[in-house]
Amino acid sequence: MVAGFYHVGYEDPLLMLMRRRIVHAGLVIKGEEGALSMTTKERSAHASKGLPVNHCSGFRTPDNINFSEADGISREGFKVIVNAQELGFESTETPRTDRSVLKNLELGLAALSGEKGPAYDRIVLNAAMVDHLLGCTGAEDIKSALDRAREAIDSGKALNRLMNYIKMSHRVS
Repeated sequence: MVAGFYHVGYEDPLLMLMRRRIVHAGLVIKGEEGALSMTTKERSAHASKGLPVNHCSGFRTPDNINFSEADGISREGFKVIVNAQELGFESTETPRTDRSVLKNLELGLAALSGEKGPAYDRIVLNAAMVDHLLGCTGAEDIKSALDRAREAIDSGKALNRLMNYIKMSHRVS
C-alpha cells in the first residue's frame, strides 16, 4: 500500500492505518505538493522546514520470512530520503507544463511509450523505488529495481498493462 503526504504529522497515522489493514508492506512518500510521487528535482538549499521531499517511510515483510508464510504482522520498518541525483538522474523541474489533466496524460503516455525525458525519469524512479522499498522480488537492490523499471517501459509491457487496466475498468459498472 502506498500513500502520499505533505504536512508534518500525517506520516505516522497513515502508516498506522496501513498496519491495521494487516498488509505485508506499506509506504508513505512526501512527494511534491503532497503527491505520492518522488521527484528528480534537486532539493533547494532554501527548502522549508520539516521533512524533505522524497522522504519515504514504511514497513515490509522481513527478507528472512517467506511472503506466502507471512502473517502480515511481522514487519521491519524503514525511513529513507531518496536522492535522485545519487541514483544517476539529472535534476529536472516537474515535467508538468500546466495543470491540464490532458497534458499530463499526454506526457505520461509518451514516457510509457519510451520517450526519454523528465516524465520518463520520474516514472522509472518511482516504479523502481516503490518496488525496492516494499521488498518486491527482483528489486532487492536499487540497480536491479531501476533496470527492471526501464525494461518494463522500454519493452512496452508497462504501457500494455496500463491499457489493459483501463480496458478492464471500463467493463466494471
